[in-house]
Amino acid sequence: MNCPKCKAAMAKVAFEGVEVDRCTLCDGIWFDALEKEQLRDTPRAAEALDVGRTPEDAASEKRHLLCPVCKTLMIPMTVHGGPPGLVYESCTVCFGAFLDAGEFRQYVHAGGLGLAATLKGLIGLA
Repeated sequence: MNCPKCKAAMAKVAFEGVEVDRCTLCDGIWFDALEKEQLRDTPRAAEALDVGRTPEDAASEKRHLLCPVCKTLMIPMTVHGGPPGLVYESCTVCFGAFLDAGEFRQYVHAGGLGLAATLKGLIGLA
C-alpha cells in the first residue's frame, strides 16, 4: 500500500492486536474501518503509533487524496467537539481514514469521537 498523501510505501505497525499502516516518509497513518475507534481508548496507542510531527498542510480541506485501498476520492472530516483545525480524510466506500502525522494524538487527547464527547457536542457542552 502507498501513502495517499506522499505516495511513499506504508509499513504495517501493530499495537495491542490492531494493525495500522504508517507512511515510511511522512508518518501519516491509515486506519481501516473502525481501527481508530478501537485504538482511541487504548492507553499509549497514540504515542506508540503516531510518531511524526504534524505538517503545516494537515488542516487543509483543499487536498484531494485517493483512498489507498479502493482508490476513491476521500472527503475531509472534522471531529465534532474536537480540537479546532483537526481535519482528516475519510473514504466513503471502505470507511478507512487517513490522519497526518500528529493528528491521531490530537484526536485521542481530545476524546476522539467517544459517545460522551459526541453527546456533549450535540447539546452544546463541548
